[in-house]
Amino acid sequence: MKKLFAIVTVVFTLVAAGCSQHATQSNGNQTAAGAQGSQAKTDYPTKPIEIIVPYAPGGGTDSAARILTTAASKYLPNGQSIVVVNKPGGAATIGMTEVFKAKPDGYKIGMTTTGATSIQPHYGKAPYSHDSFQAVIRVLSVPQVLVVRADAPWKTFEEWLEYVKANPDKFTYGTAGAGHTAHLAMEALNMAAGIKTKHVPFDGAGPAVTALIGGHVEGAVVQVQEAKAQMDAGKIRPLINVGSSKVEAYKDVPLAKEKGYDVQVDVYTGVLAPKDTPKEIVTILHDAFKKAMEDPSVIEQFKKLGVEPAYAGPEDFQKDITDSFNRNGEIMKKVGLIQ
Repeated sequence: MKKLFAIVTVVFTLVAAGCSQHATQSNGNQTAAGAQGSQAKTDYPTKPIEIIVPYAPGGGTDSAARILTTAASKYLPNGQSIVVVNKPGGAATIGMTEVFKAKPDGYKIGMTTTGATSIQPHYGKAPYSHDSFQAVIRVLSVPQVLVVRADAPWKTFEEWLEYVKANPDKFTYGTAGAGHTAHLAMEALNMAAGIKTKHVPFDGAGPAVTALIGGHVEGAVVQVQEAKAQMDAGKIRPLINVGSSKVEAYKDVPLAKEKGYDVQVDVYTGVLAPKDTPKEIVTILHDAFKKAMEDPSVIEQFKKLGVEPAYAGPEDFQKDITDSFNRNGEIMKKVGLIQ
């Protein structure tokens, strides 16, 4: 019996040791697999990333994109970079369509604005809608202002309002195009104040401001950075801010809502990726752009443009896009741009 007990004890010990060794190997394999999985999640990017800007070079969106991507490239893993590719046309739908159709691997993303994703889908000509992308980060939310020439007879918003009430459809104003954010902002003010003005669309904010200075129109509605140089030079004067917030450079310009009119039409700018882009890739992109927004060089360059960073993460940015889509849709219906 003693011999039998000793044999059983030895066998049991050997089996237990074998099981322990197998468990250790198994855990080691699992740990290695986990490490490989973790490495796979961070093995992005391994080549340059394209960011599609759906507007021509030199515009406000293009300038902001180039400032941000230069900085964001410093914060990407693996020493990779982000390259700006301009794809203008179709009121920004050509470029955003390319992003919409891109493979969701993080190597082709887009810099969107309100017009591209919260207005154009209402017309039914774009293959995408406001929620057809993966929101990554909002970088700007810029108010718009109604500006007139420095020698215009109206020194204040109240003086201008008195004139347009007495002269319906006589005041002409330029914007970057029919149905764009500036046009909708002015139409919203018309409805809120019970006035009528005459819209003159141009192919961009630059031509609209040039026409204003040349006396071809009496006013223009633009984003603050689109007329900063002319305002700083004393050629034109802002009368009213039709956005929801002020910027430091023009903090003395009154908001329409401060005058009792519920008009708050801003222009957001942010980064979108194709739908179904993996969460870990979205996180890497988000973090790189967020660090770029906090970079002192970016803040300084934005200040020169007359804008300030306006951060929103993926969920909040998507909510901003959706709210803007719904709000602009209501305005467009009221003014007869859509059914």
